[in-house]
Amino acid sequence: MFTLDILTPSGVVVKDFKCTEVLVPTVQGEIDILEGHTHVLTKLSTGIVTAKDAEGKAWCFSVTHGTCKVLGQNISILSMTSESAEKIDVDRAKAALEKAEKKLSESIASDSELQKFRRKKERAEMRIKLAYTRGDSY
Repeated sequence: MFTLDILTPSGVVVKDFKCTEVLVPTVQGEIDILEGHTHVLTKLSTGIVTAKDAEGKAWCFSVTHGTCKVLGQNISILSMTSESAEKIDVDRAKAALEKAEKKLSESIASDSELQKFRRKKERAEMRIKLAYTRGDSY
């Protein structure tokens, strides 16, 4: 059994969540953390963290840029943004996706602006996908 903490600059998303398995999106691909996993310190990619509790129920959380540390039975995720599937505002996510796609279709002056709107698009797509995990239909 692990304890999972997901923390952001704006607050605690989950603290001391008891789980048996955690799937984490990293810049090198998704890692599956199970009992006996080696110590890890890795960079996150934008994606969905899936944690399974003792009954096998999956709990999903969005994450963006940050780090994941696995040390013993503790998993700590520090992410720039994060939220649970239940807190996703789908209309807001769809509006953000539309806005990002519009900006990307226009002429963008700098590489930093291009990267900014690619990240916004990626984050909006991930939030919409996460909303589907709670059983909503769109």
